[in-house]
Amino acid sequence: MNNILNSTGHNVIYKNFVNAENSILFDTEGNSYLDFESGVWCTSLGHCHPEVTRVITEQASRMIHSGYCYLNPLINDVAENILRITGINSGKCVFLCSGSEAVEYAVKMVPHISDRPYLLSLKNSYLSAYGSSGDRAGTNWVEFDWMQNQQVDSIDFKQISAFVFEPGSASGLVHFPPENVISEIVKRVREEGGLIVVNEVTTGMGRTGSWFGYNHYDIAPDIVALGKGLGNGYPVSCTVVSGKILQKYDIKDFHYSQSHQNDPLGAAVVNKVIEVIQEEGLIKRSKVLGNEMIKRLTELKDKYGFIEDIRGKGLMLAVEFEESHTSSYAEIIKSELLKRNIIVAKRPGYEALRIDPALTVKNEDIEYFFCSLEEVLKGMLERQGKV
Repeated sequence: MNNILNSTGHNVIYKNFVNAENSILFDTEGNSYLDFESGVWCTSLGHCHPEVTRVITEQASRMIHSGYCYLNPLINDVAENILRITGINSGKCVFLCSGSEAVEYAVKMVPHISDRPYLLSLKNSYLSAYGSSGDRAGTNWVEFDWMQNQQVDSIDFKQISAFVFEPGSASGLVHFPPENVISEIVKRVREEGGLIVVNEVTTGMGRTGSWFGYNHYDIAPDIVALGKGLGNGYPVSCTVVSGKILQKYDIKDFHYSQSHQNDPLGAAVVNKVIEVIQEEGLIKRSKVLGNEMIKRLTELKDKYGFIEDIRGKGLMLAVEFEESHTSSYAEIIKSELLKRNIIVAKRPGYEALRIDPALTVKNEDIEYFFCSLEEVLKGMLERQGKV
């Protein structure tokens, strides 16, 4: 009997995975699966990266938890590292457990800085467990639908306390908004004294071929929420607040505490993740591999059809399929890939698959994925009698 409660809204693959190495999962029967979701988009350095595993073991033998009223030298060291890679000078960091907490921390801080009634986000943005726009109880949100050509002038920026920007996930569909649209929104928010909050839980830590998704735009954020790839599978997140905010506003009355705030074990993991990304040149690799994968996906689109659109930056890709009157192409392809022991993500309610391999994915694993995908597409074409 399965005693696990699943409240994510996603279908569960009932496999008992017991070991993992880089992009490969092993089940209890010894079968291996290619993980092109990177867990829940968390294991950017691959499962059980040896250096991260070593640091976890060493730090766990020294000190795991310190309590949020105490410090450990590691906390300040990793905060300096985070401030360096985000480009947020003279800021401060708080380390939490999940990306959801990092986003919540950022959003809850805004009312202590601004008394304006509304937060602005893009239509279909997903702010971790904080939910989609219609789910954000207790907070007033204004949505901007750039995909339906909504005009920036339609927003009353005098009422906006902060623009909470998710650079490219868009409910997992990987829509990166045009630079000119985001630049105009940021400009208007700034002119009216509002804040720029960026949710980098999914797009951060080299996933998009840059350190962060906002690096693809001309943005200097006030607050940044980090998670997922920050801990490579270990549950650690971070909210970064700029020095400008800390100097300009009194946030002494802002209180947020949880049991595992600023734990030294999480700090040790984050430091090692940053080090590995830099030393192994994984940001550049993400960009190069992503471009190659988009090229190959485009070739399959031209050759077999079924694919409507290909989107992404770095190793954060979405493949959207044509709509079928009889069945879901995305569901069929996901199922057929699973039969070939390849795991990809399908967004519920959408004809799209997410492809998010680890930044350390082996070239032969990419080859196996493309050979398998082509085999599936060819088989679909044959069943339709088009070849």
